[in-house]
Amino acid sequence: MIFLEGTDAVGKTLTIEELKKEGILCNDRNKEIISKYMVFDYSIEQRAQIYYEYLKNTDCMILFLINNDAEELKRRVLSRKEIGEFDLQASLYNELYKETYEYMKERDMLENKLFLVDVTHLNLKEQVQKVKEAIQDAKYCRTYGSSQVNKRILKHQKQ
Repeated sequence: MIFLEGTDAVGKTLTIEELKKEGILCNDRNKEIISKYMVFDYSIEQRAQIYYEYLKNTDCMILFLINNDAEELKRRVLSRKEIGEFDLQASLYNELYKETYEYMKERDMLENKLFLVDVTHLNLKEQVQKVKEAIQDAKYCRTYGSSQVNKRILKHQKQ
């Protein structure tokens, strides 16, 4: 099972709809673990430990989508018909996802199951393509290990 996670207005829902058309099934958020603890009530250490324990005991793949353009996130939020409390704090939550990922990566807590996808300044078509590539790389990583996927990514970048 694949979960797309990220702040409001990062493009999860539209990306999932497009991937579904291509036969790639993803879920919008893991509400029971990831979204539940991706709040400011928990320290980064607490959150990372909870996620780490979860990742050690699941076959799920989690992709954190981030968009580092606060103005772009704001425009997307303001274009919605209904705007909630979390929507207005999209850029803050975006940072929370990014910081949590980086913290876990530095401490080798990703278990080859948690991945970061930067979708800053991408249109929908580009975002869907980047997520598809991330899913493929993640599957490769889970099969062959993270050092091999890093070599594979470098090879793609040189081409």
